[in-house]
Amino acid sequence: MYQEQRLALIIKYLASNGEITLEEICEMLSVSRDTARRDLVKLEERGEILRIKGGATLPTSNRNLIEYKERNTTEDKEKIAQRAALLIRETSDLLMDTSSTCALMSKFMSGKHVNVITNSIDIVDLLGEYEEIQTFMLPGKFNRKNRNLVGPRTIETLNDYKVDQLFLGACGISTDGLTSPDEEEAFLKKKMISCAKQVVLLADHTKFEKVFLHKVCDIKGIDIIITDKDPDEEFKRKITEYNIHLISLEEEERERISDEKN
Repeated sequence: MYQEQRLALIIKYLASNGEITLEEICEMLSVSRDTARRDLVKLEERGEILRIKGGATLPTSNRNLIEYKERNTTEDKEKIAQRAALLIRETSDLLMDTSSTCALMSKFMSGKHVNVITNSIDIVDLLGEYEEIQTFMLPGKFNRKNRNLVGPRTIETLNDYKVDQLFLGACGISTDGLTSPDEEEAFLKKKMISCAKQVVLLADHTKFEKVFLHKVCDIKGIDIIITDKDPDEEFKRKITEYNIHLISLEEEERERISDEKN
């Protein structure tokens, strides 16, 4: 693989994950640490990254999410989506945020007699396969990058709704709360949270301890967090303090194996 190809893959990973380690570069690109280090030096010379101890991060000005259609659909995200679908209550009213994990939930919603409100074009399209699901599309300005509708009209229309559950994707999550690199998206997520009786956050492990410019809400504004791997002890202590229900697929798998042994 040529260096330019490697550099493009590193930038793509950073756009989605915010940071990358030398070990991750070596594993992802099958290169030595020396080669990985030279690639980071080249990207830093171009001003595209900031090198940090053991890896690299994006400069604040470049911390934008990768385009929605190019985001990776991983097995972990699909498992999170499947677990989230189990929380859906029959005949309830749902609000679904635009995120790749929320869109994956649609695969597991067959037979659910619910109403769904969303600003995601993909979710509306996917749920259109199910006659039993009534879907409502929020109005607004089309955002090509995220394939959703946003803006003042979107937020104003949300004033007309009060839903049972909100399924929300995460850009960055830390003990200080949720953040987003996009101001418009941050305001929209904040408004969605105010419309819901219960807020369910879908966050794979790469989203933890990431902090972006725009605040969405404090961590105590979340009711349930579904993730694929256990967060660190400090984070678990914080969510316990706020009585947030943590669903870790890693922990559930440990419990399943333990039950089988017993």
